[in-house]
This record gives sequence, structure tokens and C-alpha cells, in this order.
Amino acid sequence: MAKFLSSIICFFLILSVAVTSTQVKAQQRCSETLKASDCTMAECQSECLQKHNGTGVCTGGNVGPLSCVCVYNC
Repeated sequence: MAKFLSSIICFFLILSVAVTSTQVKAQQRCSETLKASDCTMAECQSECLQKHNGTGVCTGGNVGPLSCVCVYNC
């Protein structure tokens, strides 16, 4: 009985260590539209890097102009 109880306690200790080690504090990501139209990738990336130290991308659909969106750590 003691061996069984020790095995269960050991199992829960290993499980608790595994759960706490897999928890990661993720940084919150923010985004801002820097330019609503006429996006060029080089300008968008440059402006986003200077303004927020982030990554700028040109986004948009098939209908209408591309806009510059900056994604950065809040």
C-alpha cells in the first residue's frame, strides 16, 4: 500500500512540474494601421520598425488598395 501511495504522489509531482514548465508568458501583440492605402512593403516595414520596433506588412483583399499594418509587442 505504501508503494502504491508513493507512486501516486510521484506521478502528481512529475505532472505538476510538467504543467508549470510548459506554461509560457506570451507577450501581447498590438497592431496599428499606419497607411490606409498605397502600401509599399519597403516603406511599410521601415516605418513600422522606426515607430514601434515591429513588423510592417501590406494587407488587403482583391478589392481596393493595400494598407500598411504594423504588428508589435505592446
